[in-house]
Amino acid sequence: MGDFQEKFHKLIHQARHNFGGDYQAVSKIVDEIFNLAIKMRASDVHIEPLEDFLRVRYRIDGHLHELHEQIPISLASTLTARIKILARMDTTNTFLPLDGAIQFGNVEMRVASIPSDGAESLTIRVLDTARQLHNLSDLGFTPKNEKIFRKAIAEMSGMIILTGPMNSGKSTTLYAALRELNQPSRSIMTLEDPIEQHIDGVTQVQVNEKVNLTFAAGLRAMLRMDANCLMVGESRDTETSRIAVRAALTGHLIFTTLHAGDSCSAVFRMIEMGVEPYLLASTLKCVVAQRLVRQLCPHCKKLVPANNFERKIICADKIYKSVGCKECGGTGYFGRLALHEILCIEKSVRDLILYSRDLDKIRDAAINAGLEPLAIDGIEKIRAGLTTLEEVQRVLGEELFSMRNLK
Repeated sequence: MGDFQEKFHKLIHQARHNFGGDYQAVSKIVDEIFNLAIKMRASDVHIEPLEDFLRVRYRIDGHLHELHEQIPISLASTLTARIKILARMDTTNTFLPLDGAIQFGNVEMRVASIPSDGAESLTIRVLDTARQLHNLSDLGFTPKNEKIFRKAIAEMSGMIILTGPMNSGKSTTLYAALRELNQPSRSIMTLEDPIEQHIDGVTQVQVNEKVNLTFAAGLRAMLRMDANCLMVGESRDTETSRIAVRAALTGHLIFTTLHAGDSCSAVFRMIEMGVEPYLLASTLKCVVAQRLVRQLCPHCKKLVPANNFERKIICADKIYKSVGCKECGGTGYFGRLALHEILCIEKSVRDLILYSRDLDKIRDAAINAGLEPLAIDGIEKIRAGLTTLEEVQRVLGEELFSMRNLK
């Protein structure tokens, strides 16, 4: 990082002392920001105007970091224009949110701009295909959960829902499942906003609300295309959810995502959006709730004696802790892995979907049928030395990480 810091400082000095902004130097600054994002495995870059400078932050393993000096605010308009030109965005429009895409070497970047006080704020999503997880076996499933999920996606029809907050890895899991199913004998179509990964052999459709190609309209059209498997990027409204459920009822295997707190809450979310309980009970195969936690750096993690609280939760005398080294940038973590909770729709759960509106009853029935909550999966990965108790608690929160979920 030392060489980078020195080079970045020289570029800023050159740019600010040439009539308020040397375009060639600013272009090099942009390239250095992109190169650093790729090198540091950043998923996003945030460029934000403050009163006297532009702040650049990199989201690495879910956390934002400032990795170099701030950029003078005098360079804001030139730097923003350079990025917008690369992304083929309208540089004259600084009053409306815009989006675009950049192909930087082998890395695709999605750029979004929004007007803010004084200048535009930019967020750049880094889609490095070389780092993408391509197989189900790479996703961090326990052997038990992987077996359950593979059985669910092997069904010829029905609905599979992935749920979790933003940036919880739902799309990565969906793409891995589609790659698993991508065979010459099967027709697969997706409806996405945006298309994050391209899969050869799969027909992928980009939602475009400007021409009325919404999720609902696109899904209706796909039902006439003789597809075996459909992936709907998000069930975000009543119409889309109802069409997806009816498509599953008529012989399609449907994948979709939903924002809900856990797997059982996703069932209630679908009903709240107007899906008839009898249709949901008939078509739903499983719900996967997912979170991402930082993975311990394999180069510096340290096995230490557990304290009383850790022994009570983990049931182990020793536990791995984060340390920090050159490989992980001093954070103690390197990369992320997923925690999973898979709700299988057994008869007891199906009956409650039909006749009960009590979330606790559905959750108790699911646990009795074999559901392992997210906290249990987190504990297994702590015991395996993959992550830490502090990280699992941070991600799940005290409510989810309760003794009720540890039974």
